Amino acid sequence: MPIRTVILDFDGTCTDVEQEAQGFLAGYQADLARVLGLTDIQPAWAAAEAQVLAEPSRFGMVIGGRMVAPAVDLYLLATAISTLMEPELGDEETERLFKENYRFTTMAFKPETRPVLEALASSVEHLCVVTNSEPAKVGAKLDALDLSQRDTIRLHGDARKFLVAEPVKHEGSDRFAALPETQQVAGWPRPIYVRRGHYFDALASIWEATRTTPAETLVVGDVFELDLVLPGALGCGVHLVPSPRTLDYERRGVEALGGTHAEDLHDLLDLV
Repeated sequence: MPIRTVILDFDGTCTDVEQEAQGFLAGYQADLARVLGLTDIQPAWAAAEAQVLAEPSRFGMVIGGRMVAPAVDLYLLATAISTLMEPELGDEETERLFKENYRFTTMAFKPETRPVLEALASSVEHLCVVTNSEPAKVGAKLDALDLSQRDTIRLHGDARKFLVAEPVKHEGSDRFAALPETQQVAGWPRPIYVRRGHYFDALASIWEATRTTPAETLVVGDVFELDLVLPGALGCGVHLVPSPRTLDYERRGVEALGGTHAEDLHDLLDLV
């Protein structure tokens, strides 16, 4: 079945997180230090970071008492470190730390992002960006690319792909009801949570608006658990854009879903 809809993650997929997130990281550390009453957060931060990086299957992004993503970019790493340093931090405070400091991100697109988005906008019926980040901030970054067909790109922010919950809007709820709670990837010891209802709502709203189906959709992201597990379980095509921090199980997981992976976004053009 031909691909009619392409859904892209944003941070890390279209951008260079190692560059764009330096201001975020500095603000996050300063904010967390105030929350924890620390005058110098660096020693405790460094110790927690070493622990997270040494045992990636044990430490990651924890929401609602569940580990929902590995610490494979600076945003996820900061979240993992903060919950390791203070297990009682709470989901609301964890989300606040991210949102309050995302405003300090800079503009650091991958060099191939603009030409690939231009080509996709011209070659597929529907091009969408679905991101956990604030839509106004992401929209402004997309505007700065000066794309010839910017107005055709749908943007869904605050997708909360990390939230394991039931859908709110219930569009296509029969599809969601059939999903398993978790799945396993060979060689990865912890379960991977599939049922992320807020993210499902974003996807379902796109299919309703475009009159397309999961089988006609390709979803592209840089974090397997956040971006690709749910769409893959729903029957979408999935494509992983690895970074130097990507873990081997993520590639294996994508392959098990029949998906693909390639570091250069140009490879997407061969898929559509």
